[in-house]
Amino acid sequence: MKTHIKKILILGFFLVSIIACEKEDSADKYNDFSDPVATASGDMTIQRGDFTSFADLSKGVTKRTWTLPETAYIINLEGRDPSEMEIIHVQFDTPGEFEVNLKSEFKDYSVKLDETFNVTVFDYIQTNFEIVSIDASFYEENPTQIDMYEGGTINFKDTSLGNPNRRKWLFPGGDPSSAGGISVDDDKDFKNIAVSYPTIGTYDVSLVTWRQYPEGSKDTLHLKDYINVIENIDPPTLTQITESDAGVLHLNYNLPLKLTADLIPHLTLTVDGIKTDILSAAINVDDNRIVDITTTENIKSTSVATLSYDNSQGVLVRVNDVVADSFTDQPVNLFVPLNLANSSIYGFEDGGAGWMAASDNVGEISFTDQKAASGNYSMRMEATADAKWTRSWSWKEGSEFALKAGQKVTIEFKIWIDPSYTDGSIGPWITGTEAPYPGTQFWTGMSGLPRGEWITINKETAKVWTVTADGDYFVAFRFQKKGVIYIDDVKVFVPE
Repeated sequence: MKTHIKKILILGFFLVSIIACEKEDSADKYNDFSDPVATASGDMTIQRGDFTSFADLSKGVTKRTWTLPETAYIINLEGRDPSEMEIIHVQFDTPGEFEVNLKSEFKDYSVKLDETFNVTVFDYIQTNFEIVSIDASFYEENPTQIDMYEGGTINFKDTSLGNPNRRKWLFPGGDPSSAGGISVDDDKDFKNIAVSYPTIGTYDVSLVTWRQYPEGSKDTLHLKDYINVIENIDPPTLTQITESDAGVLHLNYNLPLKLTADLIPHLTLTVDGIKTDILSAAINVDDNRIVDITTTENIKSTSVATLSYDNSQGVLVRVNDVVADSFTDQPVNLFVPLNLANSSIYGFEDGGAGWMAASDNVGEISFTDQKAASGNYSMRMEATADAKWTRSWSWKEGSEFALKAGQKVTIEFKIWIDPSYTDGSIGPWITGTEAPYPGTQFWTGMSGLPRGEWITINKETAKVWTVTADGDYFVAFRFQKKGVIYIDDVKVFVPE
């Protein structure tokens, strides 16, 4: 009640101030003048049991009618007739979508006011979740506990009532052990979450939900001993093979592992069809479900790598001595360097909004959904005159990217060359947005490249540029003579 009184005083003062300003010194002035104005003050999205306020700021009103939902009521009536009230505070005790309507008539019969305000009312927060699925070779689910083999994964879904926009999960014994509780934007990503349980034990699960706007108090659901992880007698399952940014290969399993001997003789790594030596293979010190493998060469993201394991000697086993299965030619998900340039703008998925023809351009620049290396759009460049530049660049707000002096970068792009193309090369540029416009060009010979198909041009082995000055940069393309090309998936990156 104290909160309601404080809110009424604040909103009432605000609305009265508006009305006073509108009507000050106007009693005579507006006797024959009508000015229909209605407003809502406060939140149009509220929690059940809260109120919001509405005001008729009109001048020259002769009749006023407020129409409310059946489940809402005016809390500042104080014995008055609502038709006499310029300001009403309306409390909503039922969740849903509602309308508040105001009709006013004026001395000038030709003037009418018919205003409808939409109000959304949320219920109180009530935390709940459901189990969407369980990925385990054995599990049993009942209302009070889930029994599951170690290494299994449970997919949780937040099904809380009251439209919470904040949440925090706690999964002791799980991976991850917690999630959310960061911000409105981040917490929405954890409405659904997958949690693996690698270790035998009995674990609680907790979910706390609340609403930041409109404010809704925290509610906690805590289930004690809800997850019972029991010994898994199955072999460990290889989930994926990945490469870190440091070039280390990771064999990711679902269960804790150990080695009984040297693993290297039982592994075969091929890169682009050629066998590659392995320097070391060991259990990860931070997560014993992972085997770390280092190689004699840095495998580029443009390569194709596969790994095989022969378990004939039982070298790779679970901590309970169950032997891992062999596998052959499993693909390695290689680390792909971060694209420093916005992938939407430089992949033209915004329809070319970040690009424009340069001031000295002679030719046609367009963005088409008729031909794309990936996604929906690519950039079409057509040179129409010999010895004149056809040039396009992305020098628009939002398309620039920051580089630091001393940073080493290179470029990659995809190109489709029409048989009509007559130039010998194309010049991609990385250029600063401010004078003296530091930058460099990555000339690419085109005469020997295939026509009529998408190909990838990666300049990493040909040229790496050391940035000369801190600043914002953009990418441009230019060529001359005649013909048509298409560009897609432009990437600026730090070499591997």
